[in-house]
Amino acid sequence: MTLKHHALFAAVLAATLTGSAQANVVSLSGITAEWYDGNPASNVSYINNPSSVTASARWGIPSGGSGQSGYDFAIGAQPIDFTVPPSPSPNQALGMFTHLNQPIASGSSITDIKLRLAANISVDGNPLVTRNFDYGFDHWETPNSDRPCADGGTVGVGVDINGCADRVIAHWLPSSEDFVVGSDIYTLNVIGFSLDPAGLSPFSSFWTAEQADNHAYLVANVALRRDVEPIPEPGTLALLGVGLMGFVKGRKARRDGAATNSRA
Repeated sequence: MTLKHHALFAAVLAATLTGSAQANVVSLSGITAEWYDGNPASNVSYINNPSSVTASARWGIPSGGSGQSGYDFAIGAQPIDFTVPPSPSPNQALGMFTHLNQPIASGSSITDIKLRLAANISVDGNPLVTRNFDYGFDHWETPNSDRPCADGGTVGVGVDINGCADRVIAHWLPSSEDFVVGSDIYTLNVIGFSLDPAGLSPFSSFWTAEQADNHAYLVANVALRRDVEPIPEPGTLALLGVGLMGFVKGRKARRDGAATNSRA
C-alpha cells in the first residue's frame, strides 16, 4: 500500500470512529409511575394517580398502633438526561423510593411487586416515542425473632435498631419497552438504589429499618438492550436445540423426498 493510500485509509477510519462515538443526549420527560401486580394480590392496594408525582402501594394488617407498610415512588425533577454511547450510560437517579416499614401481622406482607414508568423519549431535543419501562421489586419481610437477623446484624444495633431489617431488591424486567437511537436499540435499565441524588455508589440490596420510613434514590442507566436482556435458562437452550434439530431434520426429509420424486 502506498503512502497516499495509507493516508486515505487513516482518514476514512478516523471519520468512521468519530461518527460511531458521537454522543447523543436521551431525555425522559412527562414521566408517570404506577405500582402493579403485587403478590399475594389480596394483601396489597394501590394509590396510582397519573397527575401526581408519587405512586404508592400499601399492604399488611398493622400490628399495634402502626400504619400499613408500603412503597412510595416520587418521580425526580424532569427532564432526566442520559448520554449514549457508551452503553451503559452514566447513572442517573429517576426519583425517590421509600419503604414505609411498619410491623404487620404475620402472613399479610408481599413477596414482590412491579413498578411501571411511562416516559416521553427525545434524542438531542427531538421527540422520539413514548415508552413503558417495567421493574420488579423483590420484598423480603424478615422475621423479627431471628437471631442473628437476616442481614447478619443484631437487634438494637444499626439498621436493626427496632427489629430485624427487611430487604428490597429492584431489577429490570424483559417486558420493558425499547427505543432506537441511530441504529442501536436501547432500554432504560434500573440497577438499584443510591443514597446520593446523582446516583453514585449504587447498591442492589436495600436493607430497611423497622418502624421507619426508609429513603433511597432509584438509579438507572440507558443501555443497549442486548446488554440487559436475560440469558436463556439452560433448559430453554436445550429445548431450543431440540427444536432446531427437528427443523433441520424436517428440511432434510423434504429435500430427500423432492430428490426421489425428481429421479422418478
